[in-house]
Amino acid sequence: MEGYDWGLIAVTIAVCGVAFWLLRRDQADWETEKGEEQKENRGYLWYSAVMSLLAMGIAVMMCTVYKENSFLFSLKRLCLIAVIWPAAYVDYKTYRIPNSLIGAGLTMRLVIFMLELFFYGSQAWYILLPELIASGAVFLATALCNMMVKNSIGFGDMKLFILMGLMLGSEGIWGAIFLSLVIEFIMAAVLLLRKKKGRKDVIPFGPAIVAGTYISVFLTGM
Repeated sequence: MEGYDWGLIAVTIAVCGVAFWLLRRDQADWETEKGEEQKENRGYLWYSAVMSLLAMGIAVMMCTVYKENSFLFSLKRLCLIAVIWPAAYVDYKTYRIPNSLIGAGLTMRLVIFMLELFFYGSQAWYILLPELIASGAVFLATALCNMMVKNSIGFGDMKLFILMGLMLGSEGIWGAIFLSLVIEFIMAAVLLLRKKKGRKDVIPFGPAIVAGTYISVFLTGM
């Protein structure tokens, strides 16, 4: 592989490491708050290993199949992937998305924007504009959805969608959201049919978001 490819893979490993550290810290805090011993809940270790390997697989796809994408374009997608998998785990376990993960994602986007300014100059603002528009559009859409259907989308999910808009832009956000909604619908149908959940029960959206985003980026590179 060229230096570009190895650099992208190295950064993916680094951001997955940061994501794992944030997840581990959140789990320790949550278990302490609930009075549980950490040895009783180690599922997040296996989950982290699997999701990190999947992220690495997408990084390899970016290097081999989607070579036309720039380094920073691909980096935004990989940073997003590294942030949303721990968010999905926490959402599944505790029905919340930690602000620390959202903050980490926004920090990554800010660093990438600084790099875009350095390499592209004023063109970086034209790159950022459609991403801001995508974030605003998805925020309005989810806010309206939450107003029309009570408890349909949590505030944590809305913040995650805003981050997705900043990372994916108008090219990739809608495909990721569409697949996330399809997967959430399938998950809800299965849980209802198996009577694991009732119609009034809350079903965490995080797992569907991470699955939809992984599939969208894998299939399209966007």
